[in-house]
Amino acid sequence: YVLFDSVLSSGINAEYGNTQKEAAWSVSNMTANGTPEQISYLIRLGAVPAMCKLLSVRDPQIVQVLLDGINNMLEMCKQDTDHLCTIIEDCGGLDKIEDLQKHQNKQIYKLAFDIIDKYFSTEECIENEENAEQFNFQVNSTVAPEGGFNF
Repeated sequence: YVLFDSVLSSGINAEYGNTQKEAAWSVSNMTANGTPEQISYLIRLGAVPAMCKLLSVRDPQIVQVLLDGINNMLEMCKQDTDHLCTIIEDCGGLDKIEDLQKHQNKQIYKLAFDIIDKYFSTEECIENEENAEQFNFQVNSTVAPEGGFNF
């Protein structure tokens, strides 16, 4: 567990560069191979906001690695998915993931789309979006004034 803390504090939170790239890979590997307890520990250490912050880097390989890591965390933390989604939203990660749905790299686009679709789309949200696109015209049922209209 000390290693996790070191990777996060001196690696992923560092200025962008090789150290940060290696830390992103390490955290993503931890999410792919770690136990639920280890993933939970990473979340408590603040890995999610740090990973979300890096989603705006220009290196598509790192962006994909980070999205994989976030997706792994969401899959692993089934009972705490709502809490994890809240963390992602609160740190601005959801906005970045939504923006990545427009990415040129098809793998990044697909992964971002899948994360949004699986974890951030609800029936209620979809209903509200559909209703927002419909116009609600209401006809006033009052009768024309006595004597008609004067133009």
